[in-house]
Amino acid sequence: MIGLYAIAQGAPAGGQGAQGEELRRLRCGALELVTGAAPPPLSEAALRAHEAAVRAIAGACGSCLPARFGAAAADEESLLSLLGAREPELAEALALVRGREQMTLRVHGPAGAVAAGNEGGPGTRYLAERRRARAVPELDPLRAALAAWIRAERVERHGGETGLLASAYHLVDRGSAAAYQDAVEATPLAGLRASVTGPWPAWAFAPELWL
Repeated sequence: MIGLYAIAQGAPAGGQGAQGEELRRLRCGALELVTGAAPPPLSEAALRAHEAAVRAIAGACGSCLPARFGAAAADEESLLSLLGAREPELAEALALVRGREQMTLRVHGPAGAVAAGNEGGPGTRYLAERRRARAVPELDPLRAALAAWIRAERVERHGGETGLLASAYHLVDRGSAAAYQDAVEATPLAGLRASVTGPWPAWAFAPELWL
């Protein structure tokens, strides 16, 4: 079995995987597959080691799509066949993340901090809530403040019961993380609080591989 760490372009030779193994590069059309040993059993230590290996790979590549822990195939031929069939999709994703990294923004506050609105009938309220769930209006002041740095966005709404209302995954140019964080800290949020982590490899912008 062969484990997959990342799909990349411009990956340098050498480097070690999460288990200390030497990493290998497999050419798959316009893609470079960074591979290593079969994944070990799931554990916190294994997850941390995998993440550290992926961070090292991403930092050395011009463009990198990280693979989730456990991504693997029976052999090189199987891996090349599975990913070769998705080369156009993966090449497009690599172009998006080239020279960029991910910042993760979380908005905290009391559940229902932003009212959904009660106007209209049940159908109108349902459609309004669907639009609100996609738009995540709690992020609007931050989106405006961060517009100069955001190159792409993925958002996720949470229930708010634990105080976490929404998460946003922002793709930013490498080297702009400090300016991004300064802008978040300088943005007033009525009744809400924002926290930032990163920079990370572009986890939220990598297509699901289902390996």
